[in-house]
Amino acid sequence: MTKKAEKSMQPAGATLLDKIAILSGKAYFAALTKLLCEDLGADIAYVGLLSDDRKSMQTISLYWDGGHMDDQNWPVDDTPCFEAVNQDFCLHRSAVRDRYPADSFLKNEQIEAFVGVPLLDEQSKPIGALVAMSRMALEDERLAEGLRAAQSRTQVELRHHKTMDTMRETLSQALLLNYSKSMFMANITHELRTPLGAILGYASLIRDRQVEGPQIEEYAAEICASGEGLLALIGDIMSLAMLEISDETAKSEKFDLTDLSRTGKRMIQHQAAQKHLKVVATTRTDPLYVKGDAGHTKKALMNMLTNAVKYTSIGHVAMEVAQREDGSAVLSVIDTGIGMSDDVLTKACEPLTNFKNAYDMHQEGSGLGLPTTMVLMDRQGARLEIESELGKGTKAHLVFPPELVVEDNEGYI
Repeated sequence: MTKKAEKSMQPAGATLLDKIAILSGKAYFAALTKLLCEDLGADIAYVGLLSDDRKSMQTISLYWDGGHMDDQNWPVDDTPCFEAVNQDFCLHRSAVRDRYPADSFLKNEQIEAFVGVPLLDEQSKPIGALVAMSRMALEDERLAEGLRAAQSRTQVELRHHKTMDTMRETLSQALLLNYSKSMFMANITHELRTPLGAILGYASLIRDRQVEGPQIEEYAAEICASGEGLLALIGDIMSLAMLEISDETAKSEKFDLTDLSRTGKRMIQHQAAQKHLKVVATTRTDPLYVKGDAGHTKKALMNMLTNAVKYTSIGHVAMEVAQREDGSAVLSVIDTGIGMSDDVLTKACEPLTNFKNAYDMHQEGSGLGLPTTMVLMDRQGARLEIESELGKGTKAHLVFPPELVVEDNEGYI
């Protein structure tokens, strides 16, 4: 058989696909969808990537009524696309709208015929689909042959596309993290040098006997204040670093939030007294038991109490323990301090994603205690909620959902 005769026996789709054989990546996808429409009679054609939950399809090349369109995201359930990703081949020559009445796209576009083939990964699991639709019933095999002929090559291209996307995302995250860490360390060095410089300066004046009498006490107080600030900052950095690198699972034990609030009052009392602030304990006397990590919760409470005292000059710091109507247990720290604006509060409540974020939060006055507390609570299945108004104080709530609340008479071990 001659090569000419052999070529004439190939499906029309395979012959047409020779036109785009040298292309790859997005150029291949774009040429393929155009070919399916302009040469094989489809009105709409696309290559789609299936979402991880297999509920939607994100197009990565969409050709629609004579032109390439912006990518779109379409549902999979109750559409013929469900067949396309779950069967070897999906073909509706006509009346596809009648078979899928819930698919509004078919109705709006007056789609009559639908052809789709799954695109599989190396483990033969669907990762996408190649789809073509027509407003006219299919009277020949050309469009179906075209999709079948393109399936294998398109499958390989989609695997490569997905792999490259994953690699780009991983590389971007690595570069961002590396940059953020570098920026954080460069900026935090200034924060460490400032109190350390003050300590050395005042100490050298005292050592060289350049001050005397009341000035010595004044400078000694400045040394102590700078040292305490430096120690607090180092403690925050260490806590944050340990949470970032540690993968230990939080404990699940029964403990009393009411008793923990009393412990918090004792631990913060001296720090508050130095600023002439009153610490108001919870009025609740009954225990409120939850299951979680008592150590994590204690650290979270101390972070919130420390912040409250730090940013309150006049008034008080109060604690409340209560059970909400939905059954959640809440340990709250309430202060009459400077509060936060909506912008700062929004940033403070964002999950910690990198070191630059941590530094920004510290610079803006919310402290590293906030992101640390969020991680401490999250690891227990609990959460941190914050309410604040600039100039009117802040309310920080350590919230344990109903499923973590333990009745007093429950024999929880």
